[in-house]
Amino acid sequence: MTPTTDPGARDALHLLMVEDRPEDFELVLHELGKGELHLAPTRVETEAGLVAALAQQAPDLVLCDHGGVAFDSFGALARVRAVLPDVPFVVVTGMPGEELMSRALARGADDWVSKNRLADLLPAVRRALRRADERRRMRWLERERVNLHAELLTLRNRLRSGPVVPICASCKKIRNEKSEWVPLESYFDEHLGLRFSHGLCPICVCHEYAETLRPLGMG
Repeated sequence: MTPTTDPGARDALHLLMVEDRPEDFELVLHELGKGELHLAPTRVETEAGLVAALAQQAPDLVLCDHGGVAFDSFGALARVRAVLPDVPFVVVTGMPGEELMSRALARGADDWVSKNRLADLLPAVRRALRRADERRRMRWLERERVNLHAELLTLRNRLRSGPVVPICASCKKIRNEKSEWVPLESYFDEHLGLRFSHGLCPICVCHEYAETLRPLGMG
């Protein structure tokens, strides 16, 4: 692997490129430099080099030539996605073929750029970086959803397994810890800080005031 920029640059975008032609690597860097991207690029040529680079530092962006029979962009993509499912991955190759491009995109590549049209590279990289941010955000939201669901289940189970409160089936008074039978309102006020406003529901109004309401045609 070949580091080519100041390793002390902290805010640089770590670019990892799988490319066996140094001159093509320089052309790619030149093209990306037009977008004023602050890059810390590394070039690898082989599968072993890619594995070592991934273990050493997680890249922010992966560019990859389609390569040859022994190790092509499909193999590189599988290696990258196995450890970094969200990192942007763009194939940059001189090999033509709509079928190859479709297969790469279907397997999870973010874009496919021809070396004969490197002017398309910078827009493709910017799109890939945006998609990666969206993927990371969606994964974060999913984790938050799962965590919230787990917390709700825990709370529900805790409430279900809470203490049984003795209540009189007739007057609805509750027996407290001192074995005293206290009004339901007092118990809730003391233990939960809940207070009640008193009134009558329509059914109780009819029951309690039936004699008064009947002459009015409301009973």
